[in-house]
Amino acid sequence: MNNRNTVGDFVFVPVITAEPISSGIATAVASTIATIINSINKGKPNPNDWQGWVALDKKNGQPIGTNVITWIIKDGQSIENEALNILQYIRNYGTQDVLTYNSYYNRTITADDLADKLRRGGYENEAKQLIQQIQPPATLQAANNIIDNVSRGITNITKSTSSLLLYLGIGIGLFLILKKK
Repeated sequence: MNNRNTVGDFVFVPVITAEPISSGIATAVASTIATIINSINKGKPNPNDWQGWVALDKKNGQPIGTNVITWIIKDGQSIENEALNILQYIRNYGTQDVLTYNSYYNRTITADDLADKLRRGGYENEAKQLIQQIQPPATLQAANNIIDNVSRGITNITKSTSSLLLYLGIGIGLFLILKKK
């Protein structure tokens, strides 16, 4: 807590009663309890960490999404909390800053990287949904592969035909030159 009622880890809770002595005792007891609760919660994972990630990226001069990517590729105290924060970020900002190349880490984050973190954090269904949304269905992927292969084949034929025509032209030219002599 960062407010005027704290000194270090000690929390000051003012309590007012009718008598000054009992007011002082009540304040001391309440402050001690608040300090104990504050100490127990200190360092615990926060499910709202994601809310400051964009501002932190901007402050540090990093590409937007770097803090999300940090928690995708690294594990901290609570993988479950990290996965929850990542999900919250994606629900609010989308995946365009996450599933991309990140110059800070010099790597591209894939849907598989993200799904792995979500699975390890206990979000199996969300990981499956993500993969289904990001990756095209198998039939579409197969069709794309066929089109790519046909395109490569046409390119190879064109290249070899061009070479054949070039050699044929050179041959005819030489034949005509030698024939005239």
